[in-house]
Amino acid sequence: MTTRTTVAIDKELRKRLRKLSAWLDITQAEVIKRALSLFEKEIIQNMQTPKKQNYNKKSESDIEKILKDATKVIWEKDPERRTLQRKLSAGPEIIDDFILDNWYTGLEE
Repeated sequence: MTTRTTVAIDKELRKRLRKLSAWLDITQAEVIKRALSLFEKEIIQNMQTPKKQNYNKKSESDIEKILKDATKVIWEKDPERRTLQRKLSAGPEIIDDFILDNWYTGLEE
């Protein structure tokens, strides 16, 4: 059983509703019905999905191992990068000193 109702929408939304109705070759009521169904499904899924996922220590250690292995591979292929990254992580040196020490102007020779 269908009933009539009045809903106030702006001109732009009305155009979009008519366009979708024409593209899909369905009534405007059917467009609204489908849109509400999709929106309702999305809301329900968001309510059922925990806001904060619980990560266990095992998965953190697995990720850490993968990152360390990837770093090792990169460093083997690019020893200069390894040297620079070790300098950055090891020293209390300020960034200005690091840049000045590693800035190649071409005038060094």
